[in-house]
Amino acid sequence: MASKKKGIIAKRKDGSEIVKYDDPSFPSYIFDGYLVSGCSWERIPHYHEDVEIVAVKSGEMAYMVEGTCVKLKKGDTIFVNSGSIHYSLSTTNRVARYIIAILHPSIICSSFAVEQKAVKPIITDKSVSFVHFKAEDFDGPLIYQALLDMERETNGSEFLITKYFFEVWDIIMRRFTDAYRLHIHRIDEGSGHNAKLKSMMLYIDEHYMERISLGSIAKAGGVSQSLCNQIFNKLTEKSPVEYLMYYRCRKVSDLLQSSDMSMSEIAEVTGFSGASYMAETFKKYFNQSPRDFRKAQKKV
Repeated sequence: MASKKKGIIAKRKDGSEIVKYDDPSFPSYIFDGYLVSGCSWERIPHYHEDVEIVAVKSGEMAYMVEGTCVKLKKGDTIFVNSGSIHYSLSTTNRVARYIIAILHPSIICSSFAVEQKAVKPIITDKSVSFVHFKAEDFDGPLIYQALLDMERETNGSEFLITKYFFEVWDIIMRRFTDAYRLHIHRIDEGSGHNAKLKSMMLYIDEHYMERISLGSIAKAGGVSQSLCNQIFNKLTEKSPVEYLMYYRCRKVSDLLQSSDMSMSEIAEVTGFSGASYMAETFKKYFNQSPRDFRKAQKKV
């Protein structure tokens, strides 16, 4: 993983993630990463305007995209479309290694015609939230190799990143046919529920330091408490309360890494009633106490 603080996710006012690009002047984030059960960047539901492409180099892992769990093995690649709620998750006790490229579509909008004919039809198509390129598919090895080349050969070069992004996009475009859309389309209320979930996630993001009830979370999404529970369990694999507590613990981990605040101070600003309750909850999700987590991060 890159040397940046691992797992810290910043968000815009609409709740979407602010991707920490390798260069603030060029919207790309490319690195050789790893995933293991319990790591702090696993199972964090988020979304962003950028597209996300992941190629698995070794081991096995999965991506949850808009409520669908996509299992990935060595040689597989997944394309996650703009605005789709997603997160990675470990499926074994072993480490999985991957290449990830988070790229803003504007990189390949070289002209108005290209944007309108080649880019916009894909990133605005909410019927296709992801494309799974299997290693054995006819185009699987092509996009897999393109991702590896992008990470190995670009070395931050805006021109080369753009070149490989066009190559990857060409492969993705060939999948986006009417027949493919029909094949992968799921007849459910997913798109409406996704919008409601984003509203509820944003509410939690803005109020996690306060006392939050299930009723207030449901109200933010304009749904009943029962439907609120259903939406969270389907799209995040957590109940609303579990999501809230895990979100608070994520904020705790951020502060443990980036500040010298005491445990009591951190508990107060992250919505916990006290340091002991914070420590108990944090250990449930991170398998270590906040103090041990802080010590371990200082050694990284």
